[in-house]
Amino acid sequence: MSASFAPATHGESIGRRPSDPVADFIDARLAALEGRLLEDCSRLGSGLGRLGDSLACAVGTQGTGGSRWRPLLTMAAAEAAGEASDAALEAAVAVELTHTASLVLDDLPCMDDSDIRRGQPATHRLTGSAGAILLAVGLMARAVELLAAVPRCGAALSREWGECVGLEGMAGGQAMDVAGGAALRGRARRLYREKSTALPAFALSAGAHVGGAPAATRARLVAFGRSLGWAYQLLDDVEDLEEDRERGHVQDGPPPQVESRRIMGRAYRQLGEIPGLRPDGVEVLRGIASHVVGPESAATGDSARRGGW
Repeated sequence: MSASFAPATHGESIGRRPSDPVADFIDARLAALEGRLLEDCSRLGSGLGRLGDSLACAVGTQGTGGSRWRPLLTMAAAEAAGEASDAALEAAVAVELTHTASLVLDDLPCMDDSDIRRGQPATHRLTGSAGAILLAVGLMARAVELLAAVPRCGAALSREWGECVGLEGMAGGQAMDVAGGAALRGRARRLYREKSTALPAFALSAGAHVGGAPAATRARLVAFGRSLGWAYQLLDDVEDLEEDRERGHVQDGPPPQVESRRIMGRAYRQLGEIPGLRPDGVEVLRGIASHVVGPESAATGDSARRGGW
């Protein structure tokens, strides 16, 4: 699958511009990532009958898999830290399987109750809720199995994955969303954000681990990942706010687009200050982020025009 880096709306696949080094990175790595996902899902689904088809649909191995920006961050972080990105491929697959599992669970009737995902029927519409839950659990189990086998840092990755997915991470954040979401304050509000920020942060940390980056570098990349994840969520909330306005609900605080730009303006500056990363690797990370939440010029106020997603 080829990446294209033309400007796109929020949530579309990454697109290509001529002679774009970030696009070159994506083209070289995305094909390997898609091939590995197809191989893994084919093996996992081979004994599942019709559930195997639902698994392939959920992961998107049939061409409906979204932009894959989280696992691409893993591969880019490894390369920025000085390791070949292929060394991070298993960790990147684990990140995408974890993301897919979270979407399957998020779409359930007891959660967001969504019937459609990426233009296809949500997994629970194909398998029932019980089948969807079991597929999600299976994907998460496979993710941690892959992480545990990564040379030199498998134990650390498995531990961090548990923190990412658990009650202090994505699961806890989703629980807070069910409990009240954006109306929460203080510690509960911070935990709520973990549903969106924990996985991008882990994706970058995993790549940095594979690249042998020191703890200080990993911590700074984690902070960048949290900012990117929350900025992305804010942009995703714009559609919900439009629906709220149509119902006569009044929004408190700054518009999410403004807050997203503010967060990323700070995050882009921090990314340039992270020690121990290759400059060309930093540019790739910056480029991926700009196509997730918009260009750096918009975030820093250099331009009022927003591009990318």
